[in-house]
Amino acid sequence: MAAFKNFDGEIERISGLLVAMRDALRPVSSLLAEIAQDLALPDEEKLAAEAERLRAEIPERQAVEAATARLVARLAAEIGICAQEFDDREMPTRFETLIGYVSGAARHRRQQARWRSPVPLNRLAELLRRADLLAGLVREERDFLSGQRKESEGDLVTLIDHRPEIIEKLRGEDGVAMTGLDVIGRTEPAIKVLQDFVAGLNARIGTCNILLHKLITDTENLLILYRIVADASGRGDAGLKPDLFPHLAPEVERFSSGLLTLHGLDRRRHRADQAFAERFAAEAAGEAAEADGGTGGFRLPTVFGFKLIRSQ
Repeated sequence: MAAFKNFDGEIERISGLLVAMRDALRPVSSLLAEIAQDLALPDEEKLAAEAERLRAEIPERQAVEAATARLVARLAAEIGICAQEFDDREMPTRFETLIGYVSGAARHRRQQARWRSPVPLNRLAELLRRADLLAGLVREERDFLSGQRKESEGDLVTLIDHRPEIIEKLRGEDGVAMTGLDVIGRTEPAIKVLQDFVAGLNARIGTCNILLHKLITDTENLLILYRIVADASGRGDAGLKPDLFPHLAPEVERFSSGLLTLHGLDRRRHRADQAFAERFAAEAAGEAAEADGGTGGFRLPTVFGFKLIRSQ
């Protein structure tokens, strides 16, 4: 249970950080909306303070993105381990080998019981639960950022379209309050700060898309593995209902309807893994190490079933 709590605790920690970071976006968003509405730039000190705050939050945002990527990578590694264990299911365990020295029939009965055990399906169901939590976390963040981008892009377009009016206000009614260089010195830095803000939103949405693409293709693989294991054990998949996994409802619905197939999955996974590795090189390397038998990170607890997974 400790591994379960560690995973859920990390999800809760990341969720709290994302909420705080969304709140931190509001001052710049509100400032941009005010400029678009009033067609007047704020004072330089206020603008500089917001620009500095945006720069200061970049390391924290990158750390949160990396933490989320680690959860996605560890989930993928666990799925790979479970798939390998199923492929190796006919290989006797050490205990079964010892029994076989005494009785081949006893070893066979022990193997049959292991293959019919609910443990492998329970482990896969737990991975689905984790995938659902991760999908909910990332989709909620992407939805928020997309809504924020829509509003801020509209305000930025208004600001740029009405730049001549803003310039006229800065120059003054008699046209001599500010020189041309003075006007450029006020308008261009302000527009750059706001453009950087919108560009940052776009970059964060792109990161969410990379995480989701990998997560969903890995989940499709997990669902197919679930069906294979369920068929092999004779237990069926009646326990997988879309309403149990609200953030994966489309994928589980396709699975339950028999519409989720292997066709094209390898190609989609390759593209998703490639994009993920380009964006999160360290986390992708960690996934490969764990899948090859390395220790670390949110392992399922060691229980009797297929070959044991090492626990942290």
